[in-house]
Amino acid sequence: MSARLRRIGTNAGWLMAGRGVQAVLSIVYLALATRTLGLVEFGRFSLIVAVGQSISALVGFQTWQFVVRYGMPALIARDHSALESIIGLSAVLDFAAAAIGSVVSLVVIILLGPWLSLPRDLYAPAFGFCFAMLIAVRSTPTGVLRLEQRFRDAALADSVLPGVRAGGALLAALAMPNVAGFLWAWAAAELATALVTWHAALRDRGMTLVPAALKRLAREEPSLWRFVLLTNLTSTLTMTSKQFTLLTVGAFGGPAAAGMFRVAAQLAQALAKATQTFSRAAFSELVLAIAKGSDRGLLVQLTGFAGLVAAAMLGIAVLFAEPLLRLITTDQFAGAYWPIVILVAAAALDLLGFAFEPAMTARGQSGAAFRLRLLATAVLAVLLVLLLPRFGIVGGAWATFGGSLSAVLLTGWGVFRQHPHDPVPHAAPSRP
Repeated sequence: MSARLRRIGTNAGWLMAGRGVQAVLSIVYLALATRTLGLVEFGRFSLIVAVGQSISALVGFQTWQFVVRYGMPALIARDHSALESIIGLSAVLDFAAAAIGSVVSLVVIILLGPWLSLPRDLYAPAFGFCFAMLIAVRSTPTGVLRLEQRFRDAALADSVLPGVRAGGALLAALAMPNVAGFLWAWAAAELATALVTWHAALRDRGMTLVPAALKRLAREEPSLWRFVLLTNLTSTLTMTSKQFTLLTVGAFGGPAAAGMFRVAAQLAQALAKATQTFSRAAFSELVLAIAKGSDRGLLVQLTGFAGLVAAAMLGIAVLFAEPLLRLITTDQFAGAYWPIVILVAAAALDLLGFAFEPAMTARGQSGAAFRLRLLATAVLAVLLVLLLPRFGIVGGAWATFGGSLSAVLLTGWGVFRQHPHDPVPHAAPSRP
């Protein structure tokens, strides 16, 4: 096993430890929510969460990738002032997006509320949740932790979210057993996690917010704006496609169908936490490998390893999804078994190709990655239109599977074909 693969494995191990805690606790708070709210009210709760996550993905930047890619040369050169400028610019982008997203969320809740069958008394807590999720930005500090290979700290910070959610869900079930109570619990979890992540990232590292320094950085690295925009668009398509599916299910089938699909998706996610974990752990190593011209071999190793994990993940879903469903939900959710299996199969495909988009991004092929992701999202949308009205939530699950299959085939073709790429920047910008 190569040294890079061992480092990725070690870093992924720390992240998996955090993800493992998240998976267990997510089952706890999912059980509390489903049993307390019931199918229809849980569906309304799920639709509001999906709206908040969609807006966050739409307006937010994947600044952690920006910090890793543009901060790596500065870190290697020990140019602390340049690195602090990069962190500062990243933070400005995050909070500017949060401000815009807050306005967008207010408009969206008012406009989509009737379409999603949300009662007006849920508008205020829905906006409160969306606002908390938007201002609880943690992409920049997460990028700092990954840049500095502090995956242990990142795992500990990530574990705050499910911990506070589980505690908040228990409190809501006892003191405020309605949709609003669970929304406030989720909002508190987002804010607590952001505070812990920022504290961990900036404990030994500062950031520059001086306008002149940030303007100089933008002038000296003109490619960063294209990088930030394209990584944001690609991530937006990836993340919002999942929420778009849930919202479409809710629009066609009402809150009950949305609740059923959300349970299936949540359990599938709990069984498939490995995808984002390996992707995030691999990105910084891919940046280094590409700088040395040795990324192709690393990609082959990563894909082979991911294929084994994906196969095991699907087997676990087939065997254990049904008893897990019976354990944490009521009989109202009994129809979620096959959607769970299909959604885990989709997640297994995502895992198989987990390194493809990060590799294209690290190579400087952000535009190509975005175009391929856009095409895969179009496939998902067409399949939803064709399958959802006829097959209900099972059709929505198969549409998700088709979208994931399209994505892995397209990005696999994009990353393994011979294609010249822009070099990773080597010269760190200096502070004025």
